[in-house]
Amino acid sequence: MNTTLPMLRDFSDRFSPIVVKELRQGLRTRFFTSALILFHTLIILLLITVTFGAPVEAVNGIFWGIAGFMLLVVMPLRGFAALHTEATDGTLDMLTLTSIASFRILYGKWVALYSQALLVAGSILPYMVARYFFGGVEILREVVALVVLSLGSGIITAALLAFSSQGPLLLRIFLALCVGAGAAPLAFFTTFLVSASQADSMVRAFFALDLWEQCSLIGGVLVLVVYAVYYFLALGSSRIAPPSENHSTLKRLIALAVHGALMVTGLLLCLHGKDPDIALLAYLPLMFLTLIVCMDVLTEEMPRYSTAVTALTRRGRFGRLAGRLLYPGWASGVLFSTVLCAMPMGVLTGFIHRHSSWNWSGSPGPYMLCLFLAVFVPVILRINRANAFVNWWVVQLCSVICGIMLSMFCFTMNARELGVIGIFTPITTLFGVECVDYSSRDGLMLLGCVFSAVWLLAAMVRAGMNFKTYTTLESEALQQAARETPRTHDAA
Repeated sequence: MNTTLPMLRDFSDRFSPIVVKELRQGLRTRFFTSALILFHTLIILLLITVTFGAPVEAVNGIFWGIAGFMLLVVMPLRGFAALHTEATDGTLDMLTLTSIASFRILYGKWVALYSQALLVAGSILPYMVARYFFGGVEILREVVALVVLSLGSGIITAALLAFSSQGPLLLRIFLALCVGAGAAPLAFFTTFLVSASQADSMVRAFFALDLWEQCSLIGGVLVLVVYAVYYFLALGSSRIAPPSENHSTLKRLIALAVHGALMVTGLLLCLHGKDPDIALLAYLPLMFLTLIVCMDVLTEEMPRYSTAVTALTRRGRFGRLAGRLLYPGWASGVLFSTVLCAMPMGVLTGFIHRHSSWNWSGSPGPYMLCLFLAVFVPVILRINRANAFVNWWVVQLCSVICGIMLSMFCFTMNARELGVIGIFTPITTLFGVECVDYSSRDGLMLLGCVFSAVWLLAAMVRAGMNFKTYTTLESEALQQAARETPRTHDAA
């Protein structure tokens, strides 16, 4: 009896068709094969230099520099223009006309790209073993470094894939640079982990924790990675989805759950932990995630079809009330962003409370308040009325440029008192405060917070004026439900 298994010639039918399509195309491209061959050639040549007496420490640094560049830059950049290319080629419209949801399209592309990155990460393992025999390698720290790079590659790939839905090339390049700046701490942490002698003390401190603390820390990191990947994919899918679909309510509910859990964790660590500085482990991801979510919900287009509000409208008055927070569109996004921004500010307030030597005006509180209030400025200032997403980034970039010019003028002309001009917007406030004398900074910072709060109030007023759009769509949804009810009874 012949028990030989048949040769696998194609992907299983259990795979998503988008994953199969992207994997077939990705694995056959010259970019992937050329990059993989060049990567292994460089690594092999690098290891050969050790046999000729090259310093092991230098070889280890170059090795991880090449690996980090491959996993954090080269592989994620394959998603830089993925959706834009599909849109210009006309294949994206064909995909959206099928029964495949827009989120599945993004997810399939991400799985295909990330699988190729994991293939590269797996191919590094034999070289890690070879370097271990050369000496000077802590295998545990190197495995952790490889895991960190792999997880970071997944997040960066999802972010670039989501931002590839935007048409303007300059905007996509700018967003890619922002993603790269956000990924820089991963590169520094990996470098510290594999090369610094102080990393041993960090590893010992981790193993000195209780088992539940170790599991909580690892589990929390994995949950945050999964959430970040999910949210970026949801952001991209909402940009390519038909306007009749609602892709906002679910991601906002998940965001509330995750951000609320981070807020509670941060407050508990602030108020009941032995060292309040540990609360930064919850505050920092909460801060960055809040800015990303606010950018997303404040740039959503207002819904035009009643199907976008039907699910919540049919849940009665409570559903319609919750819809003012969860409906798609920037108007509800203003209220939703206000709730989200209050969460990290609550953690920061608890952190300041534990440091009894601080007062509010001299603490990081006002600075962070201005940073969070800055997300509402593009709701009022509309430089680009055709694309709210582009407008949000253009307004923020213009604010930063104005702040830099204000700082240069104050220091060049030796007129530091003119820094008070910057209080009119949140971002320029942060630059203007650094221009004035140290004794005047606290008062100017508080005055800047007051002016920044005016932008929030103006955004809420403008959002309230546009809530009539939701009221109209709710009426249409209720009328549609009333017409469907007799049909259901007749069918019964």
